[in-house]
Amino acid sequence: MKIIALATALTLAGIGLLTGRATAETGPSDLGNLVWRGGATSRRDVQGRDISPGDLRDRLTVVSFASAGCTILCVTRTMDLDRLARDLPASLRDRVRFLVIGTDPAADDDARLRAFADGLLGPDRRLRFLASDAAETKALAEQLRYPADRLPEPPPTVLLFDRRGNLAMTYGGDPLDAPRLNRDLATLNTFTQGVGQPATPSSH
Repeated sequence: MKIIALATALTLAGIGLLTGRATAETGPSDLGNLVWRGGATSRRDVQGRDISPGDLRDRLTVVSFASAGCTILCVTRTMDLDRLARDLPASLRDRVRFLVIGTDPAADDDARLRAFADGLLGPDRRLRFLASDAAETKALAEQLRYPADRLPEPPPTVLLFDRRGNLAMTYGGDPLDAPRLNRDLATLNTFTQGVGQPATPSSH
């Protein structure tokens, strides 16, 4: 399948985020290693709502990056993702979660990042924004092999995680290829045990 081939290509390219599979033997998933660090079991978004691993269990998760002072490309990418999230078909709407991780801890506390999100997308957005501290941002840049001197401008990267929290696809460049992401979401949703396992005949 196309998704498996591209996931393999990511491993060979050394993206640095593929740290293991989500199994009892290997521990945390790729998504867990990205969002929750140091054994944390919960994290709050900029609205003050808890987000735990259970909230994303058996869901596809799309992760992107932003800051309140980011350039027009980052703004456009974030708006495109919100539009895609709102336009998902009913069969996928409850199957996909969208996270936006902040990359400017020196300037963006929860209030500033929330004001950015409210002003850009409105309060009823489907994207959940998470502020980060300096250690989290440094680790993120290292995982993505993103030059630290380009921060706080967010990486022009969108990540797609499968239903087991493993990295399945990465998208780079602007503008966002929304039709491709839509197709990949529909296909990946049929892999109930994650990438590398046989797909089911139809989406769940």
